[in-house]
Amino acid sequence: IFKDSEQMQAITSEFNRLGERCYLEHAGAALYPQSLLQHVHEDLLNNVYMNPHTDKYTRDCIEQIRCLVLNHFHTDPSKYSIIFTSGATQSLKLTIESFEFSSNTEECGSFVYLNENHTSVLGLREIAEDKNVDVINISHDNFLKSIKQNHSAPSGQKSKTDGNILLAYPAKSNFNGFKYPLDCVQNIKNGCLNRYLMKHLCKVNCNWYVLLDAAAYVPTNNLDLSITQPDFVCLSFYKIFGYPTGLGALLVKNTSADVLCKKRYFGGGTVDIVISGENFHIKRKILHERMEDGTLPFLSILALKHCFDMLHRLIPKTINNHIMDTISHHTFYLAKDLYNQLNELHHPNGKKAVVLYMDSDFSDIKIQGGIVTFNLLREDGSFVGFMEFQNMADLFNINVRTGCFCNSGSCQRHLNTSNREMKEMYKAGHKCGDEIDLINGNPTGAIRVSFGYYNTFNDVDKLVLMVCRCFVRTVFKKPKRTMTCLQELSIYKPVKKAYKEGMIKLMNDRAYFNGYDILPETPLESSDIILDEIAIFPIKSCGAFKIKTSWKIGLKGFEYDREWMIIRENGVCLTQKQSTQMCMIKPEIDLKRKPSISVPLEPIIENKTKFASMCTSKVCMDMVKGYDCGDDVSDWISNALGISYLRLIKQSNTDVRPQKKNAER
Repeated sequence: IFKDSEQMQAITSEFNRLGERCYLEHAGAALYPQSLLQHVHEDLLNNVYMNPHTDKYTRDCIEQIRCLVLNHFHTDPSKYSIIFTSGATQSLKLTIESFEFSSNTEECGSFVYLNENHTSVLGLREIAEDKNVDVINISHDNFLKSIKQNHSAPSGQKSKTDGNILLAYPAKSNFNGFKYPLDCVQNIKNGCLNRYLMKHLCKVNCNWYVLLDAAAYVPTNNLDLSITQPDFVCLSFYKIFGYPTGLGALLVKNTSADVLCKKRYFGGGTVDIVISGENFHIKRKILHERMEDGTLPFLSILALKHCFDMLHRLIPKTINNHIMDTISHHTFYLAKDLYNQLNELHHPNGKKAVVLYMDSDFSDIKIQGGIVTFNLLREDGSFVGFMEFQNMADLFNINVRTGCFCNSGSCQRHLNTSNREMKEMYKAGHKCGDEIDLINGNPTGAIRVSFGYYNTFNDVDKLVLMVCRCFVRTVFKKPKRTMTCLQELSIYKPVKKAYKEGMIKLMNDRAYFNGYDILPETPLESSDIILDEIAIFPIKSCGAFKIKTSWKIGLKGFEYDREWMIIRENGVCLTQKQSTQMCMIKPEIDLKRKPSISVPLEPIIENKTKFASMCTSKVCMDMVKGYDCGDDVSDWISNALGISYLRLIKQSNTDVRPQKKNAER
């Protein structure tokens, strides 16, 4: 997928520590690039970060990261809130612990989960049962069948007399990479699964909420929350970047946040008031403030900025001008190549050598990710135990995952094992994660190969070569591969023409800037009060620009007043509180555009096809969107203030900061 070999070499050079090792376990944990740790350590060595409960600057940095994460998923704080957790598992647990199944004293409602969920989701049913709600499981086939049935929402507001229903399902199976539909969220909320619940004698006059387990999906796929809008999304960052571990997130749709009101425990920083001698406390109103107990792992959170920077630095936007779409295609075609090679492997006697446990044939990237799951067969048709394969792979320096991968539902379905047989295997001594790979000749698990952006066809060939040498008496023949035209790969949801044209029009619209010659002085009417001059501050916290003529007033006040700001490397706005020398910088508004060291009054459009870089920063608790003014002026400011990596940002014309009520001032 990458345009040339130099790009792939730049990526693989980040993982020289692997040596001859072939890492094919991306679904378990991504590998961190070497430069990522270097940038993180450089940041920590050159800055002082404190407990965010103590230090406002660290708090601002964390808020900046929240916006960065939401932006990665194509949304913003006005639509979704982000709660930092220890990982996807805690995110799942926090959701159901806080979820209100009924507003009445008598509990009702239902918890519905797909059988193919990760074990961390299956564990939620224990908490749901403690809340005296119905717990219903739905099979892979029944789920796919039900969500295809269009269901229109009833007119008028939904009744909450029968409580709420929480459905949990994975965006992608961690067992074999099958992608479950994401465009069915609204259909689910409209009640397309009501008929299935009625068969289990459950009440269906309820509000549906969708809990999406995206832990296996987001490492190699583009989750667009501007299109698909589940109520709750759970993920772990180490699966995306490899570092930091122990950090995840729960993304909550703001319109659904009110249902997370049953959280009992409260820790440091989550209450507005607490009295130790009396059972009295009031939790904070902002969602993440009342959900994030104690001190956040702030150094790990701050490392996320370097994680996103790393992706943008390493991965070209080959597919749909998007990094994650590029990764998705890259891993898909590697897995498809392995799938085809394994599917064609036969023993000398003509019998198949591989059993594949897939739910697609890799004909459609929309329903299949970069994972291949299988078991090997001997010439007589008997199974090769996955531990035998694991031990041989270790000798060849190949890392894969074996077992059931904490997904007993998918494992059970593909191995065609009944509930009774599962219990019998347990009585025979088999437990999750052990090395008992065969019982009565039948496999207790499988072999999983998963690809990341750092894998190549050489990794595929190394694995198949090992299979041929050790388990199939055949000569490995390296397949002939042809590069697919990159334009043909741009098949993922193309940018809507109207939207693209609208953005180009917005960025090219010069009407906002036209007619800004020096205006003639306005004759003064007779008055005892005379306005001698007006002072505006084009760059926030820098010196004033004095106006002695008339001046235009726009929707946000005086034109060009605080239109620019200086931000640090981490995106937080710099003020005179941190650098008093800023008052010595005195910008001038040159409406005649005289030649000088200057910044244009409009965003620069490079090559007429690329927009100026959009940035987000935080000013007085508000998130402000703007455009980066380029390297020249940023270098000048950094030298003038003696602070490295400063940037000058111009506020976007369409960005209007919300007015605060008097009570909030």
